[in-house]
Amino acid sequence: MLAFIALVGCDSGPPVEDAGRDEPAGPPVNGGTDPGLGTLRVGLSVDPISIDPRFVADDEGTLIVGALFDPLVRLGADGQVLPGAASTWELQDDGRTYRFTLREDATFHDGTPVTAADVKRSFERLVDADADPPSFLGYLLEPVEGAARAALQGGEMSGLIVDGDHELRIRLVEPHPAFLLTLTDPSLVPLPPIAERSPEDFAARPIGNGPFAMAEPREPGGFVRLAAVQNHPRRPVLDEVLFQVFLDDPAGLRQWDDLLDGQLQVAALPPSQREEAIEQFGLSEDGYRGPGVLDGITSSVYLYGFDTSQPPYDDARVRRAISSAIDREALAEVVMRGLRAPAEGLVPPPVTGSQLAACSHCRHDPEAARQLIAEVQAERVEAAVAEAEAARTPTATSDVVGEDDRADGADDAPPSIDPDDLEIEPVLTSVTISHSRSPTHAAIAERVAADLEAALGLDVVIEARELPDHLTAIRAGEAPLFRFGWQTNEPSFSAYLDPMFHSREVGRDNLTGFANEEVDELLDLARSQPDLEAANRFYRAAERRLLDEAPALPLLWYRHALVVAEEVEGLVYTAFGRLDLSAVSLAED
Repeated sequence: MLAFIALVGCDSGPPVEDAGRDEPAGPPVNGGTDPGLGTLRVGLSVDPISIDPRFVADDEGTLIVGALFDPLVRLGADGQVLPGAASTWELQDDGRTYRFTLREDATFHDGTPVTAADVKRSFERLVDADADPPSFLGYLLEPVEGAARAALQGGEMSGLIVDGDHELRIRLVEPHPAFLLTLTDPSLVPLPPIAERSPEDFAARPIGNGPFAMAEPREPGGFVRLAAVQNHPRRPVLDEVLFQVFLDDPAGLRQWDDLLDGQLQVAALPPSQREEAIEQFGLSEDGYRGPGVLDGITSSVYLYGFDTSQPPYDDARVRRAISSAIDREALAEVVMRGLRAPAEGLVPPPVTGSQLAACSHCRHDPEAARQLIAEVQAERVEAAVAEAEAARTPTATSDVVGEDDRADGADDAPPSIDPDDLEIEPVLTSVTISHSRSPTHAAIAERVAADLEAALGLDVVIEARELPDHLTAIRAGEAPLFRFGWQTNEPSFSAYLDPMFHSREVGRDNLTGFANEEVDELLDLARSQPDLEAANRFYRAAERRLLDEAPALPLLWYRHALVVAEEVEGLVYTAFGRLDLSAVSLAED
């Protein structure tokens, strides 16, 4: 979870420049000297893995990269697609080609122009598996023509066509109505040549094209200081933003204390302080906009998945029975203290067109759970009796039987088989829940275990493994009921349903091994539509079918857990991890 923490006592640094480059100096940046007026102090409870866009792997890194770089198009606070490095774009070739016109005045922070060639080189580097070091984010560009070949052999992508300094065409293998949303990802940004020439220097002090610039090199485990770029089209109101990493505050109590002392503007919300925070600071008007407590539902989904190849989890009714036995309200309010929301579908509410209450078995209904198991058991008994009847040897009779003899012998027919005389295994007597090692995952698993024991009388074993071992066990078929999560920066149905449930993703992101022709057909039809509105009709049908089949159970939707001080204005932290720091200001009072 993203956490915000105060940073005090940092001196102003010089404007951004790339030492040793005989190129124009960077654009002027603000050098705020009064941290009480022009400085937004932000903290991170986790040290970002990287602030190089090619290697961003966490919310913390995404937050910083989003301030340093502008992709071709960016995602607005309300989910709309807005100009970024590109000023205009159009869709051509029946939905297969996007044509972008870059802003002619766009520059990197070192003053060099941003060109279409910079975008092309950046995208190809992201896909190239032979890049040193390689990025794991190349999947974002899989729809582009030539991406598959470039991922195997390196080199150029045929679907990226540069038409002069400011024109770029992106040609897709097939229409993909959500691809424009994909291009808002903070990793899909233009990069200057130095990103390849000096990757280590670039990782410490990325040179971007966004509204903020690095004021000094990053101090791993310490802080990142950003200065506002004065001549950026979205010129920031703030002078600077200060991020500091606090690694030894897992409960978030230091942030809370600093907030109360007036030493920072935004803080992580400790679960133990939620009621006090709401009483003192109030609730955000919509869960995403400060000031107040931000608790809006985010893009992350907490799920339990089944190995659908293993009995009894190869029967959708068993999977739905387990789902109906789980009390999601209690998970959200009791176990997670209101920091999560009960999940009612696979696609969370922030995605445009999402279906509220689409999951009938996501409501706590122990009686429905027992009825489903009883139905499966009855069918099992019926099949066992039929098999026994078919295998029984008929009563011996003479070769020639008269009419009267047949009538008399009718009373000699063997009696019907009593199911109680057969050894028929119950459908389900025990389950093993596997999760990656974490106090949160353990607490949720213990509550789910209690629900399954109460509703279905099951014996439940809980197995915790380190994350790499957990993933290995899932792929090896050694974790038939397992915890996993899904998070995406892209607000589209396709970003959830295609990777997790299409049969072509089995062995990759489709961890359940689920394969269904009807679902595949609906997902493929959705991707072939000319626009998102048409695509979403098929995606919604696919989600309903997936919820009926229940290869994975949505348990919880994540919530923001932040407190924004009263003096902060214009802060909108979206469900998809975007925060436009250029729009944030501090009240003078």
